[in-house]
Amino acid sequence: MKSKKLFDIRKEALNALYYDNRNRLIASKWTLNLVYYGLPIMISAALVLLNQKLTNDSITYFITGISIFAGLFFNLLIVVSDKMDKRKKQLESNYEPTSDYAKDYKLFSERLIASISYAILLSILVIGLMFFTQIDYGSLDNYLTENAIKWINNISDYLFNFLAYFVGLKFLILLIHILIDIYDMLIHDMNMQEHQKDSE
Repeated sequence: MKSKKLFDIRKEALNALYYDNRNRLIASKWTLNLVYYGLPIMISAALVLLNQKLTNDSITYFITGISIFAGLFFNLLIVVSDKMDKRKKQLESNYEPTSDYAKDYKLFSERLIASISYAILLSILVIGLMFFTQIDYGSLDNYLTENAIKWINNISDYLFNFLAYFVGLKFLILLIHILIDIYDMLIHDMNMQEHQKDSE
């Protein structure tokens, strides 16, 4: 049951990548898939092929940055939930622009919560993948030959570095998307407040 919730979070967060806060398709799904999947694959493959592997120092910097953003995301979830509670009465407003705005904000809140939850999941995953990039299989020398251990180390290095870069870039794209969504909704919020003052 819990795993189904995780898939629901992922599905809703990916839907948020395709549509804006007024439920309009941002661009063709093919273009968006190319940006969200194709670009990270190409960059990750290039970094691995250029032998730009993660080191202990770079992992420390990345984990520090991810932890800061994860903390900000948790705070943002609380702020968005609180603002949505205050706007629930507006959903039943007889004034159409106000009720439409409240519906937009509700949709924005639901998608933002899903996007932030998914971003936190990605951050946990990328930290785990970074940990696996540092595993050394030298302790298996009692069971495997030196060449076999070297081969396993190389495969593990390339695989986990590629996956860490790939998931990390997806996290970065999702972060940029969340920031754009928040900016868009804040501007919409300010414009709506000005419109309501003018109409009073």
